[in-house]
Amino acid sequence: MEGALWVVAGAGLAVALAMVRRCSRLAQEVNKLKHDHYGLDGRLKRSAEEIRASIEPLRLHVAKLAMGGVVPREMILQGRLYQEIAADEARQVLEQALQRKDGTVLVVDVRTASEYAVRRVPGAKLVPIEELEQRYKMDIPEAADKVLVYCASGDRSRLACEFLGRQGYTNVYHVQGGMLSWHGQTEGEGAVNLIQIERK
Repeated sequence: MEGALWVVAGAGLAVALAMVRRCSRLAQEVNKLKHDHYGLDGRLKRSAEEIRASIEPLRLHVAKLAMGGVVPREMILQGRLYQEIAADEARQVLEQALQRKDGTVLVVDVRTASEYAVRRVPGAKLVPIEELEQRYKMDIPEAADKVLVYCASGDRSRLACEFLGRQGYTNVYHVQGGMLSWHGQTEGEGAVNLIQIERK
């Protein structure tokens, strides 16, 4: 009889261990499902944000067109809020505008006042990135044919261009590489001009 009890106890213990293992596996599966669900949920949220961000320029462009504005075709096709322009091309655009003396090109420097004082593009208007939101309506007329925006290397000016694009500007050009890529005339305390070098 005692042997039978041991057999029953052993069988009960085996069943209990099997149940514990089964419960452990089920708990792992539940945790995996939760993890997969949260991972999927996170991916869906990120996807929705990415879709929203990619549609925003198009929405702004459609609104501009609906109000009778003009949006360059490239900006619509590329889904961008602003256009890119190489520093050398920007220099040529500025030189042509200066020759015409029509004031249709505005150059905006979004660096700090101290950076601006040392070296800047001739005729550039200083609107530091920190002050852009408060000053853009007054200092950056939307009527200009082109608004060339630059900084030291391109990071701040890219942010400024995105901001201006969100405000409805479709004539904004980000000067790629900023002052680091500018090889034309400059003004300021540390300005280096090709004409000055040739005269020396």
